[in-house]
Amino acid sequence: KIGREGQLSTMSDLQDNLKYSKWDHIEVSDDEGDSHPNIDQKLMARLKKEKRARDYEEVRKRHPDAPDPIRAEELQTAANRCVVNSSNRETEAQKEAKKFKETGNKHFAKEEYNEAIDWFSKAIDLAKPDCEAGGSDARKQLAVYYNNRAAAHWNLERGEDAIADTTAAIKLDFRYVKARLCRAKVHEARGEMKQAFDDYKRAMSYEHTNKTAREGVDRLQEAVDKLSEERLIEITIPDEIPENRTIKYNVPGHGEIELELPEDALPGQTIRLQMEDEGEQEPEEEEGGGGLHKHADLYQKSLDTYFKDKIFNNIFSERWGKMQYEARLAVIDRTFDAMVQQTITNTTGYKMSKADLFLLCPEIAPDNREKMAKEPQHFVQICKLCIADTDEKARIWLEDHKEALSNTQIAFGMRLQFQISVNTEGGIEVMAPIRRLLVAETLVCVFEALTGKKAAEMEHMRNL
Repeated sequence: KIGREGQLSTMSDLQDNLKYSKWDHIEVSDDEGDSHPNIDQKLMARLKKEKRARDYEEVRKRHPDAPDPIRAEELQTAANRCVVNSSNRETEAQKEAKKFKETGNKHFAKEEYNEAIDWFSKAIDLAKPDCEAGGSDARKQLAVYYNNRAAAHWNLERGEDAIADTTAAIKLDFRYVKARLCRAKVHEARGEMKQAFDDYKRAMSYEHTNKTAREGVDRLQEAVDKLSEERLIEITIPDEIPENRTIKYNVPGHGEIELELPEDALPGQTIRLQMEDEGEQEPEEEEGGGGLHKHADLYQKSLDTYFKDKIFNNIFSERWGKMQYEARLAVIDRTFDAMVQQTITNTTGYKMSKADLFLLCPEIAPDNREKMAKEPQHFVQICKLCIADTDEKARIWLEDHKEALSNTQIAFGMRLQFQISVNTEGGIEVMAPIRRLLVAETLVCVFEALTGKKAAEMEHMRNL
């Protein structure tokens, strides 16, 4: 159905030995008619389906060895069925919880906030066991219940409860912009400008055109800059520097601090320090090194699952082995390039240039893609090496390639405020899980394209 560039191809557009490759991504949906209101949708869908069937029979006559298109009903065993690209089925408790939420919404609309809180609480209590054990869709639904209750709390001026509920919602759905904006509003009203600013900025990184987030950032930028200036203190290095190069200094509002002086520090010099505010909220898990390690481990486990699961391994092996070189390269290019684009345009976590990405992860660079497409087993071997990779192995690899990576820079942190490299102190420690994650997540995309199974739907990924 599609050619190398993803466009509809005619039989004459393709070389004779490649014509059946256009069935690599056959669609079987009945609802693909044109959206114009004057067109009979069912008729258009039927005609298109019949044309596909005729084209397919013609292909089969010319190429009897062509693989059959994958359909959802083929992903079935005697015990269970895997539904491709489907949401997790709702339990009865989840369905009932939605009704409780709707009742809570009605009370909220009438400004009956205590009653709304009661119904949202019932929805949370009923849905929580199933949602926390379910997939990402279930967790997002539970996040909605928490955020709705937070809004009701805030309308009753219960700031602490509102922050607790929005935080719970964000832990369930890290990119839940509505919850971030709600928490930002509460923080701002309580005079907690830095926390509010961070939430507005994070929300804006997820939705660049969000007007509320943009206005919040613009409104609080001056106040946050002023706070930063107020936290700057100046320390004069004493005339005699201790042998351990550590001095003690009494900072108003912070008490006595210990400061280890850099090697090039000289007596009489003045040092400016940015003091932390003890009231600031803790960094969220996704930004910490632990988050990167966890993400890398989970994507490696996903990759391993595709090989160990009999159904998906059979689907992958059947399709990957029978594809022609051009078809394999098209799948690799499409999936790899999507990940590359995501990495070079990332606004939170980490970001780097395309050239630096290919130096850090040569497995997904264009030169290696050619070999993967020409030699199907080479791709499998790359996957096996990725599954076996660890932070220790990644650090050794980075050390071995330190010279080639000397100019590679990664912007790191929630606001991409840190520049790290293999030559930065602690840089290799941070880059090791990033390398593991990027390679594993990119390879996983190929399996998602060929099997129809999203890694996010796997059991071990539900708490990601």
